[in-house]
Amino acid sequence: MSDSSGAPEPSSVAAAEEDQAMKMLNAKRLLEMRKRANMEQARKNLEEQRLERERNRPTDRDILVKSLRDRGDEVLSAAERSYPKEMTILIPRLAALIKQGKVSTITGGDLLQFLRSIGLRVSVSTTISVEDHGKFVSLAEKLKNE
Repeated sequence: MSDSSGAPEPSSVAAAEEDQAMKMLNAKRLLEMRKRANMEQARKNLEEQRLERERNRPTDRDILVKSLRDRGDEVLSAAERSYPKEMTILIPRLAALIKQGKVSTITGGDLLQFLRSIGLRVSVSTTISVEDHGKFVSLAEKLKNE
C-alpha cells in the first residue's frame, strides 16, 4: 500500500541527509587543503624574500671598499694578495667598525699605516708623474728624455 499523503519515504530522507553530510565533509576537507596550500605558499614566499635580502646584503668587503678613499682600494688589494689569511680576519672587523659608525672613511695612507703598525708589510706600487708639454709622464721617462 502506498501512501499518497506526500510524505517522503524514510530511506530517501536518510539518503538525502547522508548526501548532505558527505557534502559538508568534502567542503571541510577542501577548506583544510586550501588553508594548507596557502600556508605552504606563504612559507615559500617568506623564504624567497629572506634569500633575496641575503643576496642583496653587501658583504663586509663591499662595505669596506665603499669607505676607502685615496688609493685605499689599491692598498686593500695589495694587502689581500700579500696576506690573504690575515685580511680575511681584518676585513670583517674593519667593516664592523664602519657599521657601528666608529669609522666613516679610510684613506689609502691610513690603511697602509694601520697595516704596517700591526706588522703587515704591504708594498704598494708608486710612480711619480710630472707634466711634460701638457701630458703626464713618469719621472723616469722625463729624466731619460732630457
